[in-house]
Amino acid sequence: LVTRAEPGAAGELQRSFVAAVGGRPGDRLVLEPFDPAPIRAASEALFGRRELPIPDLSAAHTVVSFGADFLETWLSPVELTRQFAAGRGRLGDDRTRLVWVGPRLSLTGASADAWLRTRAGGELPLALALLRWILDPAHDVPGLAADVRALFPALARLDPLELAARSGVAAAEIELLARSLARRRPSALLGPGPASQGPDATALAAVLLLLDLALGNFGKSLAYGLDPAADVPSTGADAEALVAAMAAGEVDVLLVQGVDPLGRLPAALKAAEALGKVPLVVSFALRPDATTARAHLVLPDQHTLESFGDLAPRAGVLQLAQPVMLPIADTRPAAQVLLELAERLQLAPPLAPSTDLHDLLQGRDGPLARRATGAPADADLAWRAALQRGGVWTDASGARRLPELARGAAERFLALPPAAPAAVGAELDLVLFPTTLRGDGRSADLPWLREIPDTMSSVSWSPWAEISPATAKRLGVATGDRLSLTTAAGRAVVPAYVFPGIRDDAVGLPLGGPEALALLPAARDAGSGAPAWAGARAAVLRTGSRAALPLLEGSPYQHGREIVQEVSAAAPAARHADLSARMYPEPAHATHRWAMAVDLDRCTGCEACVVACFAENNVPVMGAEAATMGRYMGWLRIERYLGDQPGGPLDVQLLPMMCQQCTSAPCETVCPVYATYHTGEGLNAQVYNRCVGTRYCSNNCPYKVRTFNWADPQFPTPLNWQLNPDVTVRSRGVMEKCTFCVQRIRYAEGKARDEDRPVADGEIVPACAQTCPARAIVFGDARDPASRLSRLAAAPRGFHVLEEVNTGPAVTYLARVERSEEP
Repeated sequence: LVTRAEPGAAGELQRSFVAAVGGRPGDRLVLEPFDPAPIRAASEALFGRRELPIPDLSAAHTVVSFGADFLETWLSPVELTRQFAAGRGRLGDDRTRLVWVGPRLSLTGASADAWLRTRAGGELPLALALLRWILDPAHDVPGLAADVRALFPALARLDPLELAARSGVAAAEIELLARSLARRRPSALLGPGPASQGPDATALAAVLLLLDLALGNFGKSLAYGLDPAADVPSTGADAEALVAAMAAGEVDVLLVQGVDPLGRLPAALKAAEALGKVPLVVSFALRPDATTARAHLVLPDQHTLESFGDLAPRAGVLQLAQPVMLPIADTRPAAQVLLELAERLQLAPPLAPSTDLHDLLQGRDGPLARRATGAPADADLAWRAALQRGGVWTDASGARRLPELARGAAERFLALPPAAPAAVGAELDLVLFPTTLRGDGRSADLPWLREIPDTMSSVSWSPWAEISPATAKRLGVATGDRLSLTTAAGRAVVPAYVFPGIRDDAVGLPLGGPEALALLPAARDAGSGAPAWAGARAAVLRTGSRAALPLLEGSPYQHGREIVQEVSAAAPAARHADLSARMYPEPAHATHRWAMAVDLDRCTGCEACVVACFAENNVPVMGAEAATMGRYMGWLRIERYLGDQPGGPLDVQLLPMMCQQCTSAPCETVCPVYATYHTGEGLNAQVYNRCVGTRYCSNNCPYKVRTFNWADPQFPTPLNWQLNPDVTVRSRGVMEKCTFCVQRIRYAEGKARDEDRPVADGEIVPACAQTCPARAIVFGDARDPASRLSRLAAAPRGFHVLEEVNTGPAVTYLARVERSEEP
């Protein structure tokens, strides 16, 4: 049985089924490609605890991430984003600062205050250099853990200059970061993530844990005892063993549930060939994938929205899920199939008292209810209350314990591994990185996630290979030229994207597609057996052909326009133009002036707001061909700027851009049929059945936030079920744009009118604001001086984009606090 992680009753049922039919414990493989197994292995080696330390970034004054993209895919991104944003909300010495360590600037790195450009594989030498400096008695760092301080003699053998040279970072920058960590406590050193998980990942994790222990971070910004350690994923060695067993004909039946092994395992393992030697392959897939194409029997699983379920993500937390819709197709939960199959096989003892999955998961007499509520007389009432609340929560604070370093456990991690051989010819370090929208590939086929451009590259639908401007000049290629990437495992041809956020000796490729798996050798981390995503080299050559790369960006530079503004922490006030002169009086807003505030210091560019806008407002997916022609229909986009001028300093700035609902909207004055007009509540409305598609409004909009329907959108069954009935589906030949989710505004106003009361502040929440994990978007009434929106709009950091054109936008942006020189 190959399955995803199931930390709940479904996982227990799978283990019982495999054991009941005569399987060995290793015959259930939990396949989670991005599982941080090296951290578990390092925790076990150092502290005897095979679990993950859970971060609380809101308590950290400094966060140093060694390739751990915690704002994108690492561990729990929504939770960590909210914690990080809370720390960003503070100014002065208490403000959370982020340092990104790695050869490529990821989306998480774009939010960092400093980027240490280590060479690929240089993260471990850098971590050792930090630990050596902090433990050095000559630097007299106070308050260090005594058991870690005793490790300095083992570190003293390492030459600081050699460590700096191996890392690719200047010794002065390393010392500056070490001084900052010694001064700004508590901190949190995180990693490794997929982008830094190489053959020495466990050693890197161990050194980072030692740094956290030495600096006293445990119990403050990191805690043991909260990881439920339920259904821990299998290692890469386990996956290789399964493939070898299949290839040898030792597997008679293979059950696959919730994962796509052919689409997730490196091509070098030759899993497809091994799968062909299994007599019976059964797939419980939700959607067609590479494994279902080779399966003998496909029993489609139910969607989460159609299913009962439970989940234990934290110690003391049991979350319960219930279906919100009837099944669309003839499907059945995979766990239900196992229950009925066990009954047909007459397994003894039976897996459960009943073959009804509901009784097992959420029935009052089921094992889950008994485990959650115990067996007192009021257990029935307690379970009913848990179902209404959606879960069971108990106090797990008593489980938090400070780790104790085992004697002699750390010394083996305090040595430099052998240096990698020098690159030969056209070889570059291969940097494989996950992205928010692609992840590990399990959802990369979904149209919304393919249509929405990647924040850092603005590429949609297509893979891409990132190379630096200097490397592009040396190879004689430009963005869109096809590159041939060859490793010992295989070859892939990918269009180039010239990106100044990557080292000259590296080439970057997003994970989540077959191209990365074709290049990935079957290498493993020496300490945990986890896949080594980092550490390979690729020969990079130009092919001489070009691809129509679907890029959303125009120029990635601001060219002196100051579209995105920054302020200093010492003087947090944005720049404003003199807008006192007016040709016409402002329109009156008798009851409300709906407006929005976006805090750029909190925004991480995660694209959650963009996906939410697609879902809420029936925004159509146009496809790859339309994307190459720039026909993107999104009402909301994340603008990304790399600096002010090409060749200048790299300064990544992010800005969510939607219709600004201007007070003096340029689009309204040029529409010949009055299809767009200013409402009494300050919205720039669009009458679709009046629009004739002249596109004058789009030409006159300085923000370019209007889109034109070049074709009638297609929503074939069952995609038509996803449409929001409160929002019109637009037809070909009309303009459309953001409306601040006017359907939600009208609903709240109608409800308040029926209840004979005013609309409460915060009662109306547009889809983008509802979904933002950083809580960077606030909506409200600008006419209400007590509203949170009014307070934010009047903040010193507030500014309007291109305010000098005097359109009077209703969207106020709060300037990002500029990056300081100190790492």
